[in-house]
Formats: sequence, C-alpha cells, structure tokens
Amino acid sequence: MPEQLIYLSPLFVPVWVAGWLRLWRDPALRWARPTAVAYPLLCVLVVALGGKGYYVVPLLIVLLVAGCEPALAWTRRHSRTWPVVAVLVTVAVNAMVTLPVLPPSSLAVPMALNKEQGEQVGWPALADATAKGWSAIPARKRASAVVFTQNYGEAGALDRYGPARGLPRPYSGHMSYADWGPPPDSADGPVLLVRQEDADGIERYFTDCRRVARVDNGHGVENEEQGAAVLLCSGTTQPWSRLWPSLRHYY
Repeated sequence: MPEQLIYLSPLFVPVWVAGWLRLWRDPALRWARPTAVAYPLLCVLVVALGGKGYYVVPLLIVLLVAGCEPALAWTRRHSRTWPVVAVLVTVAVNAMVTLPVLPPSSLAVPMALNKEQGEQVGWPALADATAKGWSAIPARKRASAVVFTQNYGEAGALDRYGPARGLPRPYSGHMSYADWGPPPDSADGPVLLVRQEDADGIERYFTDCRRVARVDNGHGVENEEQGAAVLLCSGTTQPWSRLWPSLRHYY
C-alpha cells in the first residue's frame, strides 16, 4: 500500500484524494462513481492475492486526472506557484527512485522504495559467470546444450549480454518469458542452470547438477541475482516438451 504514495509522488496525494472525493460526491460525475468504488476494492484484492503495487496504478491515474480540476481551482485561489514546485520536486524524486541516474553505491534508499531500481545492476557479471559455466561444457556437446534460467530477469540479462560472450539464447519458464517456448527435444545435452541462491527446488528437474560459478555484481547491491548459482547439469529428467508445464511458474 505505501507504494501507492510513491508511484505518483507523495506531493500528488492531495490531488488524487480530491479526485476520489469528486468521483464519489459530484452529481455530474455520477456515471463515474464505480471507479471510486473500484480503486479501494482492487487494492484489497491485490493485497489479498499477493500482487504488486503497480497493478492498481491505472485506476490511480484516473483518480489523479479527476482531481486535477479541483486542484487547479484551489491553486488559482491560493497559490499559483504550488503546481510548479510540486512538479519539479516530483520529477527530481521520481527520477532518483525509478531511473538509472544514481551510482550503484547509492541505491540503498531508492531500492527500499522501489526494489526494481537495482535489479539490472550486475547483469554483465551474471553473463560473465554464465559464460564461465558454458566454457566448462565440452565443445562437442555444446550443440545440444541449453542455458536455462530460473527467472526472466536472468534470461533478460543473458539476452542482452550473452551473445558478446558466445552464449546461446537462454530459455526460462518464468512468467510470460515461457511463451517463447521450450528448447527442442533434440537439445538433450548438458543444461547450464542459472538460479537464485535460495531456490533449490528447480534442480529436481535436472540430473547430476554441480555448481560451476557464482554471481557477484561487484557493488554489494542485494538484488535477486546477487549470489545466484550457475549449475552444470548432465541433462533433464524428461524431454523438454513434457517437462515444460512443470517448469512454467509465475512467482
């Protein structure tokens, strides 16, 4: 719930509160009253299901838009400088919380508000660790080998930085990345598995796994990939096409 204050800036909270009140009370906007009801209900639903804070932002933006007219009417009566100051402060704060403008050593506070800020730190190091594991596969077996990652962030890192290091296209069963599909069943060679440090369960789908590298982003940033293990497995317990439904996961 506190993330709702961050996504549109705490300075804009009075605006979207005014928007909610307007949608709820204004007879001229009676047709839009369901939106005022939908926003708190959706917040409760997302909290109950363990969803992410930004799932409800589309409705929050509606409240913000609805609040602009009463907010501007207030500024015309009291202060015309308030909107300018609010926008400038919001731009500065949101840039530091959401954009890559700070060095990794300064991300502790922004990551406390928005952990995604640090999730791309160390992607080249992750690709280096994966390349080290790939080099442990005999050259004659690489044509049938597969790089498989636990989550789409790791797969994205290898999509971006892997080709320059001689890595093949990665596969992952995480979220919509799984829609790219499984490796072909002919890829029955070794599997280079990249997984988070505390995620041991995924190994049960592979055979004879041993750790060959560990990810260190070099900045001490505690993101999901820091300390990730790169495991070299001899193969899979079943063909990829039969294994894929079990490998697909959403959290």
